[in-house]
Amino acid sequence: MNTILNPTFRASRAASTAARARLILLVVTTLFGGVLFWIAPRPPMGDIAQHVAQIALLHDLVTGTSPWSDIVWINWFTPYLLPYALALALSFLMPVAVAIKLVMTLAYFGFVAAGVALRKTFEADERLDWLLMPGFFGFAWQYGFYTYIVAVPLGLLFLIVARRFAAAPSVARAFGIFAAGVGVFFAHGLVFLFACAVGASFIPCFTRRAGAIAKSLVPYVLLGLLIVGYLWFVKRNALVIPNDPGGAQAAVLWDWTGPYGWHRVYNFVLYTLATEMRDWYFLLGAVFLLAAPMLMGAKLNLHDRSAWVPALAILVVWFLAPTAALGIDLLYQRFAIFLLPVYVLLFRSPNAGERRSMRAVRIGVIEVLLVLFCWGYFGTIAVREHRFAAENEPFETLLAAAQPGQRALGLIYSPQSEIIHNPWTYHTYALWYQAENQGFVDFNFAFFLPDVVRFKPDQIPPLRPGPLNSDPGAFDWHKVNGRLYRYFFVRHTQPLPAHLFDNDECDVVLVKAVQDWSLYERRACR
Repeated sequence: MNTILNPTFRASRAASTAARARLILLVVTTLFGGVLFWIAPRPPMGDIAQHVAQIALLHDLVTGTSPWSDIVWINWFTPYLLPYALALALSFLMPVAVAIKLVMTLAYFGFVAAGVALRKTFEADERLDWLLMPGFFGFAWQYGFYTYIVAVPLGLLFLIVARRFAAAPSVARAFGIFAAGVGVFFAHGLVFLFACAVGASFIPCFTRRAGAIAKSLVPYVLLGLLIVGYLWFVKRNALVIPNDPGGAQAAVLWDWTGPYGWHRVYNFVLYTLATEMRDWYFLLGAVFLLAAPMLMGAKLNLHDRSAWVPALAILVVWFLAPTAALGIDLLYQRFAIFLLPVYVLLFRSPNAGERRSMRAVRIGVIEVLLVLFCWGYFGTIAVREHRFAAENEPFETLLAAAQPGQRALGLIYSPQSEIIHNPWTYHTYALWYQAENQGFVDFNFAFFLPDVVRFKPDQIPPLRPGPLNSDPGAFDWHKVNGRLYRYFFVRHTQPLPAHLFDNDECDVVLVKAVQDWSLYERRACR
């Protein structure tokens, strides 16, 4: 009885109960986030149709059932290999669209788990785990950067391995760094570069001796040789397509040099949760997430210099990385997914004395608000996806009207959706015909260097990224070699030019027009 009445015991039991309740809420909220991948049959995620189409084509090429083996080949030595291989393996058990949804769901769960593990490694404040969930569904997810979001959890796990190695180097841990780095490299090159740069920067935080630093850098040097080997492979096999912005051109674009470059200051924060200022309220939500540690009285970690390295790296990307380089578009924007996980590391876990002095009521209110924000954010996305599924029904009519196994051209003149606040929701949507009907649709990611299925050198179509497939007035039948295509999937919210498909070679007829979609078919050619 004395034990039960002891104030210390009661406080300890209350703390334990609160910890269990927090854990249950964290798990439930994380599971809620996992539902978002399954609401819309076709996720409204920018590039996702291209990736599903790549995996479907890869599956057919591997099984020898593809009707397009004469124009494409499999490029196994690619930094995108792991995300594609996972979905490919699952595609033998389930439809490709389901397989890629499952991989992304597991990546999201892995993102949260890796974030928690990283927070524990740096002994950061466990009350900030709420910041780890919503950030996964920001810019990179909404734009459908499939390989990138699958690689991000691996990048977070790499930072754990890298810090342990930097704190206590050993031969075994050096091999671990190299093995983990190889895994991240074959998931995504940008995540690999970021993770290796941060990992190498951990080393001077634990030793100032030049010899020790040089020895600890050996596994990173070996990982650098992997990049050299990849570039040699690309050059030796002439994998860069002529006029491919991803290879031949060295153009670099920094948007902060323009008249509105200063927008980057707040846009990067917005990109943790959204893609454009139509969702300005999510910017306020992101600011609340960043302010939550201070509102809860969390203390900065001033004793562990390594805790600041990932955040400093994100700052470098935020303000100094280009928006486009070597054909990689939306470059710095996608790194917003790392902002909240590395921000958490800046706040150390409070000791017992600090816990007793904290104002429990204030902390409880902030935690409740964090829970409500996560649920409100996920709920908003869920409602949008449900409405998008209804908006998408006209496209299903077009798919049903097109015979399978044909070559098609997607002309997406209105890529935006009024429901999904992403200006490029539909820009690759025609690729669902390839993903599900064994067709082949241009513009196709087989054009780009890192993709696993590539055009054969003598089968590269004349269509390139640019105005020909984004502006009806710029469309030219001969420039795109229109007779290649049986079907033309056109999305438009304004009337199309009356003579859009006029040519002196083939007859083109309208097969189906529903709402914002039209399906045209090439018939007889002279």
